[in-house]
Amino acid sequence: MLAQRLPALLVASALLRGAANHGCSRLSGGSLPVSRPPAYCSDTDPATSKKIMPVLSIVIPAYNEGAFLGQLLERIVAVPVAPLGFTTEILVVNDGSKDDTEAVARTFAASCTTAAVRVFTQNPNQGKGKAVQRGIREATGDYILIQDADLEYDPADYVPLLEGLRRADVVYGSRTLGQAVHHRGFTFFPGRHPDQSLGAWLAGALLTLWTALIYFRWITDTLTAYKLYPARAVKEMHLRTSGFETDHEITAKLIRRGLSIVEVPIRYFPRSREEGKKIKASDGFIAVWTLLRFRFSD
Repeated sequence: MLAQRLPALLVASALLRGAANHGCSRLSGGSLPVSRPPAYCSDTDPATSKKIMPVLSIVIPAYNEGAFLGQLLERIVAVPVAPLGFTTEILVVNDGSKDDTEAVARTFAASCTTAAVRVFTQNPNQGKGKAVQRGIREATGDYILIQDADLEYDPADYVPLLEGLRRADVVYGSRTLGQAVHHRGFTFFPGRHPDQSLGAWLAGALLTLWTALIYFRWITDTLTAYKLYPARAVKEMHLRTSGFETDHEITAKLIRRGLSIVEVPIRYFPRSREEGKKIKASDGFIAVWTLLRFRFSD
């Protein structure tokens, strides 16, 4: 029995040590980035002496998400980002959907008065990575936040993500840390949501260990869809991938460029393949190769 549980115990122990740091750190130092003034401090318009608030570009890659997209957009515009010193723009990239995703997005864009909403369409479907890259190219903001088009992630977590910019250049929302915060007590599977499949949790844990091994950085949730980037940093990248692995290509290039990354706890509401989840087991193997590939090349 102990032999059967040993792999899970090893992974659990490693994840708990990383979760205690509440961030992505160099393993040699094991500490969070040094606290600093907000990286997003407003500029001042010399003509009017009024502060110019930085713009947060929210990029939503969407493929057959018409059933969820409208509700998601409503939640996004309800998030109070102005008190944090930001204005927002929303970019929906319809990646060759066969349902009413585009119609839902364009209807919302036409009626929304509280945020700028732009809709782009790619035909045929080109993969999430290409949709993310289209959003990055079209974004006009100072920071870019990637938002999945379903309801697995709560836009209310934009607040801690934006606050994380006080501590680092880049902020990742960690589901692992979120579960550690909300579900205390011993478990063989730390950071796993009760509704998350064991395979998905194990893939995330192994990618954490793989990233630590080859980059000497501890990231508790490399698979998270909530990633907040400085626009200039990602716009300068020549991204070569097209699928879910684009996330890992960006992570690799951020680390190689020396940008600091901090993680903040977020909520997570996993859905099943029957409910529309698209990532597959094979994407985990592609992620491993992608992290290795871009460790030594650009």
